[in-house]
Amino acid sequence: MRILFCSLLLAFALTAFQPAQADNPTPSPSPTPTTEFLFITNTPYAATPLPTATQGVIIRPTQPSFPTPTPGASVDANGTPLPTWTPPPADPSVQIADHYHFVRPISDDNVNYADRTYPYGGTSGGKLQVHHGVDLVNPQGTLIMAAGDGVVFYAGDDLTTVFGAYPNYYGNLVVIQHNFNSPEGQPVFTLYGHMKETRVQTGQAVKAGDVIGVVGSTGIAQGPHLHFEVRIGDPHNFDDTRNPDLWIYPYRTFGTLAGRITDASGNLLYQATIQVRSTKVRRYTFSYADNSVHGDDTFHENFTLGDLPANYYEVSVNDGQRVRFQKMIYIYPNRTTWLDIQLNP
Repeated sequence: MRILFCSLLLAFALTAFQPAQADNPTPSPSPTPTTEFLFITNTPYAATPLPTATQGVIIRPTQPSFPTPTPGASVDANGTPLPTWTPPPADPSVQIADHYHFVRPISDDNVNYADRTYPYGGTSGGKLQVHHGVDLVNPQGTLIMAAGDGVVFYAGDDLTTVFGAYPNYYGNLVVIQHNFNSPEGQPVFTLYGHMKETRVQTGQAVKAGDVIGVVGSTGIAQGPHLHFEVRIGDPHNFDDTRNPDLWIYPYRTFGTLAGRITDASGNLLYQATIQVRSTKVRRYTFSYADNSVHGDDTFHENFTLGDLPANYYEVSVNDGQRVRFQKMIYIYPNRTTWLDIQLNP
């Protein structure tokens, strides 16, 4: 294993600084996925529907079990298998107890991944307010699907029933209460905002993959897209959101990076830029902008980066020309890999 890892490090050193072929380039606000994003289809889990509820009634169901997606083979446009690394043995120190319960709320033949220029907890370089969800940028009229089984807690506009920072924040929206609790025993909700129109009614039972509305730009949206949130506890509380990266199943053979970034004294860092790159992919992620968004109650993270193909990556944090942190890690498929980043003095 030591020989293999050294060989991989040498290969990385020879190729990592070549121009990266990003399969989902970070700079683009609405990137076009390559075949690396097209070969998978996550199978929704089966769950028992909730009884019919009325708006404002929170149901506290028992926690069912959920399957783990089966890894699949990654191929290029010609059907040729892509190069793969032999994964290292499981490392308990970087693995956490995942709670991936949701499928993607946009179908595979549309843009079903989050825009990384404005991630959860981000500000798009200080140009926008702190983001309490993720955006999936699609043309107006694109179908929106329920991310999991549950009951529609609310469907309509938010002119009088407020779910955002102020009235008409999300425009037309749907909120679903799901038939499981968070690891801490709290009810779990998903919110779908800025719809052109809703196609479900309050109290209606839905299954994962059911059409619940279409993409629009109502509310404060700047152009058509789906704003997607995960809320824990109080569905009306704008501050009770969690990072969807830690709740949506990764693509098969892909994984998620999550962790905490602190200064040399152990203090959490806000709006820090973290570079993550392999021989094929170069991406950036950012720690949460402030404490108005919360880390997961189980993980207490302050940064994530989802949809990473399983591979070795160099993670680094730079201060101008000075390297404050640098480490080689492996992103395991179909799960979250944890990384603690503490900057050098």
